[in-house]
Amino acid sequence: MRFPSLLALLVLALGCVRLPMARAAAPHPAPPVSLAPVRVTSDLWESPLDRIPASVSVYDQGWLQEAAVRHFGDLVDGIPNLTWSGGTSRPRYFQIRGVGENSQYEGETPDSAVRFLVDDFDFTGLGTLAGSFDVQQVEVLRGPQAGAFGANAAGGLVRLVTAAPTPFWTGQVEASAGGDALRSGGFAVGGPLSTGANPESLMMRLAVHQHRSDGFRRNLTWQRDTNARDERMARLRVTANPGGAWRWEGALLHSRVANGYDEFALDNNGRNTFSNRPGRDEQRSAAASLRGTYRGGAAARFTTVSQASRVDSVYSYDDDWTAASYDGFSDLRRRREVFSEELRLDSAVARGALPGLDRWTLGAHLARTTEASAYTNEDPGNLRGLTTSYESTQGALFGQGGRDLTPHTRLIVGLRAEWVDLAGEGVRTRYRKARGTHDPVVRFRPGFSGALPGGKLSLEHDLSPQHLAFLSVTRGYKAGGINVDARINPPADPLTYATETLWNFEAGLRGSWADRRLVGEFTAFRLERRDPQVRDSAGFGGNYRFFTANGRKASVSGAEASGTWTFNRAWSAQASAAWMESELQPFVLPNGHAGGGRALANTPRHGHTLALRYRGDTGLFGRIEQVGRARQYDSNNQNEARRAFRVLNATLGWSWGRAWTVAVWGRNLLDVRYEKRVFFFGNEDPDYPERRYEDRADPRQVGATVTFRF
Repeated sequence: MRFPSLLALLVLALGCVRLPMARAAAPHPAPPVSLAPVRVTSDLWESPLDRIPASVSVYDQGWLQEAAVRHFGDLVDGIPNLTWSGGTSRPRYFQIRGVGENSQYEGETPDSAVRFLVDDFDFTGLGTLAGSFDVQQVEVLRGPQAGAFGANAAGGLVRLVTAAPTPFWTGQVEASAGGDALRSGGFAVGGPLSTGANPESLMMRLAVHQHRSDGFRRNLTWQRDTNARDERMARLRVTANPGGAWRWEGALLHSRVANGYDEFALDNNGRNTFSNRPGRDEQRSAAASLRGTYRGGAAARFTTVSQASRVDSVYSYDDDWTAASYDGFSDLRRRREVFSEELRLDSAVARGALPGLDRWTLGAHLARTTEASAYTNEDPGNLRGLTTSYESTQGALFGQGGRDLTPHTRLIVGLRAEWVDLAGEGVRTRYRKARGTHDPVVRFRPGFSGALPGGKLSLEHDLSPQHLAFLSVTRGYKAGGINVDARINPPADPLTYATETLWNFEAGLRGSWADRRLVGEFTAFRLERRDPQVRDSAGFGGNYRFFTANGRKASVSGAEASGTWTFNRAWSAQASAAWMESELQPFVLPNGHAGGGRALANTPRHGHTLALRYRGDTGLFGRIEQVGRARQYDSNNQNEARRAFRVLNATLGWSWGRAWTVAVWGRNLLDVRYEKRVFFFGNEDPDYPERRYEDRADPRQVGATVTFRF
């Protein structure tokens, strides 16, 4: 693949600065590079990255800094086989290997197939708050996570792990400025709170961050920027070791996102909008969690994890995108409350934990989600209203056991039995302004309940102390559900839909070669989906109805690979590649809508990241990367696709000791135009002809970041 000329220029510039000195200082091959072990915390059994039998990507704090990642949205395009859908001010809806939701308009329930965690907080479907300040690492697990997480992780899992409290004082101050009036700043500090001899008895970590920018679009109707971002976040983590065998870890989080949302135009120009009533994308979040671990038992360790959160959101937009059309405006306000409790026992000994098992885990999980929403859609002739309520109760028992078949071969079996109960209500009203009359109220009260079995069987083998091979079979599931949009027309539009079953087959290899100069992983997979859940919609302009139904079968075959090659103490290269080949079999829904017969949505055939990295002894560092994706369908109910893209990102900076770091960075340096969401529908009165509408991804942005660590 041919790199753009800018890549060659930066490589040459860095080489001129350091390569001659590197040759003089190291005429012989550099010694093997020793890297700190990275641990994956999201799996049921926390494991070193090089020992986990699964397809996993981990991005640590140093990687995030060098790549100038300020939000998870800056990272997502470079993660193998992880995709996202626009239509919001920040990435919020994710798909892994084509499994996952792409929206939650009014009438679409909060069920999600990709779980999104910040430490122990569950913000699935609410990724807007995923800033990366004071984040220790980002973990992505691909494929159904049937043993650990169940119904809400049929596609996989994303977890942001923030910096933990420490028994010594440490912290950082960070400030950034850049294009689109970017201004951001953060402060983090942590250390011991106890005055006794044991600083680990009580520790804390506080992080506060604010991000502001005015966006790259300009509203020509109002002659101002209407996509400004104003995001604030505060996190507090406290760890207590009161003596004895207990360890307690508590956390509080508060976030306020007050962003504008005004991104579409009838002419798809990508830079200017014409809305006379610009929208908003706001989210206020408050959450608390408590994790307790008891290590006093001779045979087992006991863990309890409790978390609760409340999120109030506003999502509004100008339906017609102009000041001269049918003048529609939609406003959706939601409150979501989530509570979960998990209890688990983990074997405390390495071998002989139970007869026939060398390691085991038993656990129970209970979660309750409630969501209430109020939606209004107004035009000159009508005021339409929808109110919905949604309640979900989930209970699960799970277990996992491991057995050493030989000193180098292990068998792991995980099982999960989950029960789901859903209830909802949808109410539709309509006031006709010209007549001064109200239409009859329409009310639906659907419900669903069912038992969901799942599990995973893994075989792993040490080819050598540096190489691990594995095979696995997983039975995952997406729980059936309810349609609460009171605009639908039962029974043609179903009130309920069935559970989807997923069978995932994987074979992988991870390890290191050439004295650990090359570290990498490769996973091939085959995903079979039975009764795949497909979202559908019908309508025109700002008047639509949304529902979910089941297709027949779908499948995805593919592979993920990533690796790092260390040339010497200063230079290294990083690469990742992904491939998917998918098929959604033809289907006809009860309302007569047909689909399938092509690739699944959100399954680009290939994607890649190619990066060259430099970090010298004098403090100079740099990184340049190319990120690319093939074209992909955005929805399973229309055939418009986002264009393929390749963008160039770069960072160049300097560090003084361990305290000061200054970096200049650029994203999408060649200002490549591509889409983050496409629609196909009618939105131009009076005839509303169906056509393609595009939501442009971020263009070039350049900025600088200063960090002081202590």
